[in-house]
Amino acid sequence: MQRWKKAALIGAGLTAFAIAGAALYRIGFRRSDVANASPAPALFSEVPSGAATLIYADLAAIRASAFYQQRPDKGPIAMPDRDYADFVQSTGFDFEKDLDSVVVASWPAGMSQGQNNPHLRETIVLAEGRFDRRKIRDYALREGKLDRQEGRDVFLFPTDDHKSWNSVSFLDDRRIAIVQGPSIAPLLDHQNDPTASDPARERAARVAGAAVFAISRVPPLPDNFSPGGVQSAQLLNLARSVQWVTLAARPDGNDLRVSLEGECQTATDALELEAALEMLRMFGRAGLESPKTQQSMDPVTYGVLENILKNAGVSTSAQQVRIQMEFTPDILKLGETQKAK
Repeated sequence: MQRWKKAALIGAGLTAFAIAGAALYRIGFRRSDVANASPAPALFSEVPSGAATLIYADLAAIRASAFYQQRPDKGPIAMPDRDYADFVQSTGFDFEKDLDSVVVASWPAGMSQGQNNPHLRETIVLAEGRFDRRKIRDYALREGKLDRQEGRDVFLFPTDDHKSWNSVSFLDDRRIAIVQGPSIAPLLDHQNDPTASDPARERAARVAGAAVFAISRVPPLPDNFSPGGVQSAQLLNLARSVQWVTLAARPDGNDLRVSLEGECQTATDALELEAALEMLRMFGRAGLESPKTQQSMDPVTYGVLENILKNAGVSTSAQQVRIQMEFTPDILKLGETQKAK
């Protein structure tokens, strides 16, 4: 099975959510602000330090939330992937029901700092849930091969181009690890340097009460960077000042609290970026109030955008630009609206 595709789907979904925010926002979750805040996810203890990107999702909490229960389409999520369908049929595992939490750690080329490990691959995925080890082992022996590494059984699956392998290993009956590459050595390297600096994990501690969060170091921007086709030296400089981005979301009763934080190089940069975001929001509201826009946009989409532009609260704290947003269940109707078109 192309398991890497499953991890990519999770990452892509979070990325799309971030883009929908249309700016650099953060949820503003300090531990004192979050009801029933939990410590850093236990799965993080298995992740090597120094990742440039960390993604976490507590799928069990999301499924149990009142916000999720109000989704219009309560049918199973369609996965247009025959390999995944074969995996489900062979093992009985369905990520929508059996996957409780997942962590994706990534080290894109040129983005990691403090990492001199020659074994470290680009991505490691850790998942917790309900797995039938015997069925998964049988499937692995049919689709890949079994290897023995560091005293563990490691299932190797060929990559799409069949030029390399991805490694899958059970950590225990409820946790599984997927490592990009033919060796699980990158997964074990965290034990060798427990004191290593880990900026992404330090930022994850700030949003430990969130059900979903994604933290990433911002890659270098090209000189022709022009969001929305707008070319501006001032905007480019402000964008380049953002070093880290943190997206987080948490169900709160029937609603969903969401935000993203942009961490700038200086407090001055943060203030300038806040002013730019406020100006963009002003232009956005003016455009949304246009009769032509209202006529061409369906009511659900219009209501969601109006809520974002009207109620989102932009603020700064030291070098951070943040905004808090609260979505009602109406946002879950957007998918249904697009299907109807």
